[in-house]
Amino acid sequence: MTASPADALVVIPTYNEKENIALLIQAIFSLPINFHVLVVDDSSPDGTSHIVADLQIFYQDRLHLVNRQGKLGLGTAYIAGFRFALERDYQYILTMDADFSHAPGELINLYNTCKQEGYDLLVGSRYIGGVNVVNWPIGRVLLSYMANLFVRRITGLPVMDATAGFQCYKRRVLATIDLDAIQSIGYGFQVEMKFLAWKYGFIVKELPIVFTNRVRGYSKMSRAIIIEAFYNVIKIKISSFFKKFHPDSNTTSKLKV
Repeated sequence: MTASPADALVVIPTYNEKENIALLIQAIFSLPINFHVLVVDDSSPDGTSHIVADLQIFYQDRLHLVNRQGKLGLGTAYIAGFRFALERDYQYILTMDADFSHAPGELINLYNTCKQEGYDLLVGSRYIGGVNVVNWPIGRVLLSYMANLFVRRITGLPVMDATAGFQCYKRRVLATIDLDAIQSIGYGFQVEMKFLAWKYGFIVKELPIVFTNRVRGYSKMSRAIIIEAFYNVIKIKISSFFKKFHPDSNTTSKLKV
């Protein structure tokens, strides 16, 4: 199956990913589906955005770049990407990391499954049907797994890998969620988006993937990010008690779907 030129957009937030970004873009564009790619870069000091800009000469209409001023956070980078997609005609918006922890070839399965089987949000999951993580230290695996257990206990969200960043959204999900009201800036953003999609009644499904630790570059995870994500899980649960989850209650639902 081949996507139409304006059908599917892959959003990739970056910060200091010069070792990976060109290889990743080339890998995505070598796939048999005509994905478009949007890189949202937070003014990486290593020149990541310059590499993307140079590649735009070769990929023109398929490769897009939003270069933001300052390190503004993962969540706001994704929101910038979602707004870009909603302002255009993309019907499927996929997200992934820039470090090859998500295999580019899995984009095909993610996209096709979401489109053919009617899911609103399809999550590439490390923890559905076991633990599918390669080359992570055992402490990192345990931290991630327990964090997801914590999310399920606090929010009730029936997703094994709520912190996953490899996913496919249907346009109507992003048009319904009030992106201006998102509370999480860091990795907690992934949890909040899945929680809101679920609360609005969208069909959320997990698809097993293999997650591989990065080979090039370095992780942006820090203790501050972990603490922020912990408190934001509690905040989004409390906030949900005071919110009506119906598409008509959001002005964003009036965007073109």
